[in-house]
Amino acid sequence: MKNRTIALILSILCIFTFCGLPAYAQERTAEFETGPAPDWFRPLLAEADFMVRSLSGGGSPLNESLLVMHGGKLVYERYARGWDKDTPHVMFSITKSVVSALVGIAIQEGKIKGVDQKAWDFFKDDVVLAPGQESKKDITIKHLLTMSSGLPGDDDDQEVEWWNASASSGEALDSGVAAFSIPQVAASGERFAYSSGPGAQALACLVSRAVGMNLFEYAKKKLFEPLGMTSVRWDAAADGNNYGGFGIYMTSRDMMRFGLLYLNNGRWEGKQIIPADYVAATPPPSKLNQDYGYMFWDFADLTCIEIPHLKNAYYASGSFGQFICILPESDTVIVRTGSAGQLVRTLSKAILGNPTLNSLFMRLIYPSTSLKGVPLDYLMGAM
Repeated sequence: MKNRTIALILSILCIFTFCGLPAYAQERTAEFETGPAPDWFRPLLAEADFMVRSLSGGGSPLNESLLVMHGGKLVYERYARGWDKDTPHVMFSITKSVVSALVGIAIQEGKIKGVDQKAWDFFKDDVVLAPGQESKKDITIKHLLTMSSGLPGDDDDQEVEWWNASASSGEALDSGVAAFSIPQVAASGERFAYSSGPGAQALACLVSRAVGMNLFEYAKKKLFEPLGMTSVRWDAAADGNNYGGFGIYMTSRDMMRFGLLYLNNGRWEGKQIIPADYVAATPPPSKLNQDYGYMFWDFADLTCIEIPHLKNAYYASGSFGQFICILPESDTVIVRTGSAGQLVRTLSKAILGNPTLNSLFMRLIYPSTSLKGVPLDYLMGAM
């Protein structure tokens, strides 16, 4: 009842939030065919649900876009002022889900033997293990995919500024080597620790090493271009390796294409882009966290949308309310984008611009946040 009340209030707010803004659901384009919404879909409840969901995850209640694809047709598409179908949006941790897809593609091509292959195979020529860290040789790709590698997570107290690692010559080290070199805080397979830093960066660089090319270039060739995802931008660390835990920008429609690929078991226009068995193994639960799979989250904890057949529903998630939700049994994909909001951005930048407040923030607040795996200057620029 409490959630229903919240949903009702937010539904009313939605009317004002989107009053007078363009809706594209009736527009026919070369990219998507539109169609009628299913009986269970209620636009205002959907808007409210994602407001609630984003707030519960520490994000903003503002829906900057919301798209719903059902039965292969676009049934709802809505943008807030300043956003449209051609404007890329920061994805934050949805980047991880893209890296997961690239792992599957590399497996299909034989560049990676499988999820049980050891990560050490790709780093052994460049990483010198510290005493007591020999267990790193046991980390598998599956451990990295399920955040159970034993490398520090975003909530760990250990300093994990892998992006600042540099050689004595002053040149930036390989960020994958720097990430994989950080000491484990647990043996692989023992604990779940969500990581936007070492684990995600090690996996991204591992894939790049496996395929022998820059990760973004590989993604464009094997994933983005085949799907017609032309808006994607992917930021990189100082060494040129693309970030694995964040860094991607794309339009909401390209988010939808990515979601549809998973909804269709890895197939796109008759071609198997990602192995079907890899897609089938992607949704939660994993061994150590029942809500987390191959860099996707469980979607069963709905607040107010009455969608039938939610078994095996899962989603890619990014900070401040980015969602790509795959609902296989409802033949539906839902995409939502949001941000920290102008007020939060303004206050945050004001704090960081004041030396005293900045010092307090860096010593007392930033180390305790779950975003410390992301370089702070990058995070502030992306918000």
